Amino acid sequence: MATLYDRSFDASKTSLEVVNIESDTVSSNILIKLNCGEHHLDFKFLVLRSDLIMLHTLILNNWDELLEAEVWDSTDPSFSFAILANNSDLIDEQIYQFQFWIDAGEYNSHRATRSGIGITIYQDRKSIEQFALQIKKEFD
Repeated sequence: MATLYDRSFDASKTSLEVVNIESDTVSSNILIKLNCGEHHLDFKFLVLRSDLIMLHTLILNNWDELLEAEVWDSTDPSFSFAILANNSDLIDEQIYQFQFWIDAGEYNSHRATRSGIGITIYQDRKSIEQFALQIKKEFD
């Protein structure tokens, strides 16, 4: 299981979990868990393995391009994510918004960018990269 915790997890109980249920060479049956406080949403669906590996590759090897692009959509209308710089004068450390959502297209059979159910995790770059490494390990 790959898990990304919000930097204020102790207070918010906000996290994103990606669980590999079953995989073959082309696709993976996954479980996405969105946790926020006492609220939990679970989504189970089929995705292309290459999309999961691409998520890992983009975060670790194309960070700057990913920040410029703002949104990355999986091949099938299933999930999307974005990483945005969160600029604040209150803290010295650079924090990012990791936005992840289940596309409405997963259920409507058409692409609906930035439309669906999702979560925003506030975290530093190193933690987001660790999450990407967990995903790679989960699906290798």
